[in-house]
Amino acid sequence: MKILAYIGVVFGVLSLILSLYLQFVIVDAAATAETSKDFAMNSPGDSYFGSIQHMLDMAAIERKVDFGITVMGAGLLALLVSIVPAFKKHSIAWIGVGLGLVSLILGAAYGTHLFS
Repeated sequence: MKILAYIGVVFGVLSLILSLYLQFVIVDAAATAETSKDFAMNSPGDSYFGSIQHMLDMAAIERKVDFGITVMGAGLLALLVSIVPAFKKHSIAWIGVGLGLVSLILGAAYGTHLFS
């Protein structure tokens, strides 16, 4: 069980790295894309819609949702791997449970439109 606890902590750290990448890189790119989309909707002319920039902006917004689902899955995996050793009195596994739970919530927030 102690090896499983260490594996859970490693999965927790990896899921935390993925969730930080989601939060600080992908969400910022999607926010920039949404800003340019809103700006183009207020400007006269339909030259933005159907253009390459429009497709890139939509891909950035979709990437946020797709990667959010991946982060949610990684957090769930870390949580499930760590929960059994945590209840078997291996205290290091609680770190994996906490990191997995944080990643699960952050991935659910962006992957399932929980806060939109």
